[in-house]
Amino acid sequence: MKIVVQLVAGLLLTSATAQAQWVAQPFNFAQPLAAAVYTDAVDTNTAWAMSSALLAPNSANVRTNQVALTLDGGKTWTVRNVTGVASTETLTSISAISASTAWVSTFRTASGGGRVLKTTDGGVTWVVQSTAVMFSEADSYPNTVHFFDATNGMVMGDVDGRNGGGLEIYYTSDGGTTWTRSAKVPTGSTDEYGTYYPPAAVGNSIWFPNNEGDIFRSKDRGVTWQVTKQVGNTDNPVGSIAFRDELNGLAVVPSADDAQHQLFSSADGGATWTQLAYTGPLHGFGLVRVPGNGNYLSVGLDLGNSDQGSSYSQDNGKTWIKIESEIDHLFVDAASPTAVWSGNITATGTGANKLASTVLGARGATLVLGASLSPNPSTNGQFRVQWPTSAHTGAATLTVFDALGRQVQRRALDASRGAEILLDLSAEKAGIYQVKLESRNGVSQLRAQVQ
Repeated sequence: MKIVVQLVAGLLLTSATAQAQWVAQPFNFAQPLAAAVYTDAVDTNTAWAMSSALLAPNSANVRTNQVALTLDGGKTWTVRNVTGVASTETLTSISAISASTAWVSTFRTASGGGRVLKTTDGGVTWVVQSTAVMFSEADSYPNTVHFFDATNGMVMGDVDGRNGGGLEIYYTSDGGTTWTRSAKVPTGSTDEYGTYYPPAAVGNSIWFPNNEGDIFRSKDRGVTWQVTKQVGNTDNPVGSIAFRDELNGLAVVPSADDAQHQLFSSADGGATWTQLAYTGPLHGFGLVRVPGNGNYLSVGLDLGNSDQGSSYSQDNGKTWIKIESEIDHLFVDAASPTAVWSGNITATGTGANKLASTVLGARGATLVLGASLSPNPSTNGQFRVQWPTSAHTGAATLTVFDALGRQVQRRALDASRGAEILLDLSAEKAGIYQVKLESRNGVSQLRAQVQ
């Protein structure tokens, strides 16, 4: 059975200090108990928000079918109906790529199953894109739709009893005109289903959690999938996930009892995860990367655990710096350091929050670690790459670029199993190569000369 979040009554009004960091941008959906739980930031001027009953009491039986769109950075928002959504359907997710084009997924509350709809005119009209076969079973539940660009996208749903027993996932390469079911999706832990957390996506890669603490990942925009089981567990499953590039990411296991959450990091694209000790106020409801500089932003709301507020990290999650601790934030999305929106819910209404602070614009100082190359130059193209045992630990990646910036080699390694490896560039032309050894501890930047 799906578990939804219920918002604790008595939300507090935000303080003047918090308002200086975030600007409230109010708008209201037709359904009073619906909130903009999901936001999708497109660019400096453009953002979408979707009405959701995720935070409504279960007894309210709320259905939602509206989206909101801003074209002026949030100064004004236009609320529109998703046309064609029946009274027994409710929206479950949104993905937008421009001011005109977006997709939503829906769930049929009476019969099960759901659909995918698309707009190309800023939400004025919507057309059904999913086929009759997609999400047609009583156990089908479309959780998340995500588009990487105008043509490539995927949609993920619960286990439906078909296709080998895994989650119901489809991908498209023509903007949703046709869909193909992902084959051989690995099964997660027993009794798995999808969750309401938005996926993380960078480049061609995408990640999402299930309800059992497992994390699924795809490197080819949803065509094939792998799973890492029990990063969290059934009692404390993974929540929000964010990746700053296709290798390095964070996953939060939120606490329902207090604001002391668990944080896991990956340096190999999500294949392995290690619990990360951190300092500062990490919030557990929403986590997002900040495009352009590798920073992370976390947000929270008070669900009885006093987790309201926001914070950011410039050192891959090791340290979290407070922005404010008064605002109740819903999910957050960032198009740039100055185009950041979260859903807003207060005692006086709903809408969105836009970050007014410039703190995310500063790039954190990258910790440069002391690896070395020898011999350098090399007459045969072979080098010993060495590092102090106190520097790089755990999963690491060695990447080599030529003088034109083209990647010529990349390999994953476990830096804890030794303090050196052999780098073989004997098949490459003579010249200068940039070598980057990166782990969760930091980066070593090296230059290798092949004679």
